[in-house]
Amino acid sequence: MRKMLAGLAVALLVFAAGDAFAAYPEKNIQGYIMWGAGGGTDGFARAATPIAETNLGATVILQNKTGAAGAIATTLVLSQPADGYNLLYAAENPATYRILGLSDYSFNDLEPIIIPIEGTVVICVAPETPYKTIQDLVEASKGDSKIKMGSSGIGGLPYVASAMMKSIHGSGFNFIQFDGDGPGATALMGGHIDVMPLALSTSSEYVRGGRLRALAVLRTERVPQLPDVPAITEIYPEYSKFLPWGPFYGVFVKKGTPADVVNALTDAFLKASNDERFDTFAKNSGGIKINLTGDAAKEYLAKFESTASWLVYNSGGAKKSPAEFKIPEPK
Repeated sequence: MRKMLAGLAVALLVFAAGDAFAAYPEKNIQGYIMWGAGGGTDGFARAATPIAETNLGATVILQNKTGAAGAIATTLVLSQPADGYNLLYAAENPATYRILGLSDYSFNDLEPIIIPIEGTVVICVAPETPYKTIQDLVEASKGDSKIKMGSSGIGGLPYVASAMMKSIHGSGFNFIQFDGDGPGATALMGGHIDVMPLALSTSSEYVRGGRLRALAVLRTERVPQLPDVPAITEIYPEYSKFLPWGPFYGVFVKKGTPADVVNALTDAFLKASNDERFDTFAKNSGGIKINLTGDAAKEYLAKFESTASWLVYNSGGAKKSPAEFKIPEPK
């Protein structure tokens, strides 16, 4: 009799566990976007989420929680239970939080659901400048250069791109700060600055229209949106140790979220990313589809953190050394 009761108890526990899994999600999911309305992260979240909702059978309530380069939204998600009901829609920023002193958190505290697309950085100059090729710019920028480069601040894409050039060529620039790619591109087209590494999504139309000159893309291969612009490694193979690197968007949950919940979310967002409606968004935004999940996503994040952290540190922009956090230096 006791054996029968024990067996019944085990069966009930198994049934209850299976029922609990089947119930996910049994309520609305909160989605926190680390950047403001109208930006790249916001656009990604609002393109992918309605499709993922259909696959999940639940509503994801999106909210923009801005501040401290995304650290406000990151902290909010990490302060909640690891149950899959709080999603973080993030860009690349958590990779440098610790060395910049913005937060004690990093991607190590998050579980990636999916990194569906990455962007491309294009090194652009004003057409009136004498720099016709990336070699022209490199030679002119060596040493104590007076070349004016647009920047979005320490740790931003232009800053890290310039740090690559400094590491490899000894380049130096006179930084002029702007509140993002848009104002910087406008200043570049107006001739107020000479050069600015810009996201492909911002620059491609201006390049095709002749309002900006693209010298290279920071990739190991050319991109279909600008097929005549060389990949940086075609000319300088030594950049390959830093690549892939560039803007990206992803969905994350708190580390420790049950594997079954992570799998359900991953399946829903992977299907969304493969939907033709999301393909249209990716193409229009200049994104390159990569659809990384699981260990592949974690390896991608670790490489990005290594590259960005050490470049910022070696250029003098970090408050703390990456070595303090056991972040390996790129080789």
